This record gives sequence, C-alpha cells and structure tokens, in this order.
Amino acid sequence: AAVEKGLATVDRLLKSRVDKGLPEQDAAKQRALLKPTTDYSDFSDIDIAIEAVPESIDMKTEVFEQLEKTCRPDTIFATNTSSLSITQLGACTKRADKVIGLHFFNPAHLMKLVEVIPGLETSPETIRTVIDFGRALGKLAVRVEECASFLVNRLLGRYINEALYVLQEGQLTAEDIDKAACDYVMPIGPLALRDMNGADIGLAVAKFNYQEYGERFLPAPILAELVQRKLLGQKTLEGLYTYDKQTRKRQGTNPLLADILIRLGQLKDSDEPFDVERLFLPMINEAFLVLQEKICEAEDLDPALMAGLGMRKGPLAIAAEIGLENCLNKIENLHSIHGERFRPAP
Repeated sequence: AAVEKGLATVDRLLKSRVDKGLPEQDAAKQRALLKPTTDYSDFSDIDIAIEAVPESIDMKTEVFEQLEKTCRPDTIFATNTSSLSITQLGACTKRADKVIGLHFFNPAHLMKLVEVIPGLETSPETIRTVIDFGRALGKLAVRVEECASFLVNRLLGRYINEALYVLQEGQLTAEDIDKAACDYVMPIGPLALRDMNGADIGLAVAKFNYQEYGERFLPAPILAELVQRKLLGQKTLEGLYTYDKQTRKRQGTNPLLADILIRLGQLKDSDEPFDVERLFLPMINEAFLVLQEKICEAEDLDPALMAGLGMRKGPLAIAAEIGLENCLNKIENLHSIHGERFRPAP
C-alpha cells in the first residue's frame, strides 16, 4: 500500500510537469526508471541505497541490517536523516566507511539543496562519490560535518523558536510575524512553516537540539502547549492557523491562540518595539558558532541556506548588511533582555 501511494505521488508530479511542457515521452522514460519492490533481494546489485524511513535510529538500523544481507560489499548506504548520528548508524553495519548522510530538503523534487554528512569512519572516496552523485541530480551538494540537526535545520530551529517567543509576548499576531519575515527575506513565514512541518515534529526536534546545545535552544513554551492540545498544524487542520477541510489552504489565525496566550501569561520582557531583525539575529549568531566549529566552509553557508530554505539572501549576507559591529551590539542588547538565547558567539 505504501509503495502504491508513493508511485501515485510520482505520477501526480510527472503529470504536473507534462502540464507545464515536459514532453510525454520524457515523462514516460523517467517513470520507466523506477522499479517498485517490497523485497530486499532486489537491492543485490546497486551502487547506492538511500533510506528515508521515519526518524527512528532503531528503524534505520533495521533497514541497514536488511540491506547488508543482500547488497554488494561496495554498496554505499546513505541515510536521509535530518538529525541522527551518521557515526552511530555506521557502527551498526560492517561497512562504516561506506555509510554517509544524504539529507534532501522537502519537497525533494523542488528544493536544490542536499547536505552530505560523513560519519567519523566514512571514507574520502565515499564522500567524493556521494557529492558527485548529488551534483548529478542537479542539486547543490554541500559537505556538512556531523552535529545535531546538521547545518540548515540547526539554524532554522533558532529562527522558528524566536518567532514563537515573539508570538508568546503577545505584541504581534502570527500573520504579522510571518508577513514581516516574508517581506524581509523568506518565501514563507516561520509560523506557517511550523504548521506545515507539524508542531509535534517541531517539539521533538526542539527538545533534541536543547538537549544537545543547551540553553540557547530552550523551546518556547507555546510549542508544548500546541502539541498537548493536538493543534499540530496542517495535518490536524488546526495549529497556529486554521485550514480548510477540502483544500487544506490556510484560513486565518486559530481563535484558540488567544486562550493559550492568556493561559501561558504573556512573556513581556520589555516594551521594546518589534524589529524583524530579531528573528534573524539568533540564526546569524548560530551561523558564527557553526563557522567556529568548522561545520561547513564559510562560502557554502549562505548558498546552503538559500537553496534549503529559499531565503533571498543568507545569514552572513544579512549580517554584513546590518554591519558586524551593529549585529554584535543588537545581540548584546537582546542578551541583556532575553538571556541565554542571545549570548553572542565568541
């Protein structure tokens, strides 16, 4: 049933491409390249296997164990995880040198970025092969060193979390915050994106990042409240916004938000006027921490964020535009108001 559902999605995507001008014979050729299966023995002669099962280390380990029984010794095992340890996954196989992260961004047929994440034992040859493979797919393949949430989601987490804190302070509506972010540099607002990805997934990732990185990733309390009330976003037709049952299109701010904000007590830290830069300064600060940790090359950081999130300019370009001295002053000021979320990167 899952395979049939997957193929139906592929057919729908190919049809939309044909509608936009792709010749039908080209679509048919692409479709013919797919061989659906529910039998691991069909993987006996492949060069690379990419797993994209849910974010459970046990489930992913089980998939790799099954693949190892049938694949050639030189087959590369890639994982589409957005946060789990590549080294840990590699350790459950007899080919840790051939295990690597290959993190596609959603929706994978449209988004240009793929993060390539080696584990501690991944060989240079495996890294080169997978970067070349990513480029052959027409993607921007960026090497990212192993860390919790890797590069793009690590920075994204800081920005979405700050938007939730701003919402909780009660000065602005969800629409105001999203509009400010879109007018500034984003294709979609942080709160609309939170609804799109699901508050439950958001909370699990936020807790994981908090556990790994500490106080600056402390999740905004409103997120746990949304999950407790099952206001998970688009998938439940109610989150920070409400959604039409038929079209699943966004209708407006969820009226239940007012009650949640009253219950939480507004997080009024000060009467500072809202400045959209506040949403991006945690992301900029995290970008400098990423550079200090040598998680990626400095020249790859902005292109990765632009390709992965659709930003019109990356955090380092925004920082340069604000001016580094100004950035530091603003972050120090926010640190004095809001605490650890804004401790400046050394």
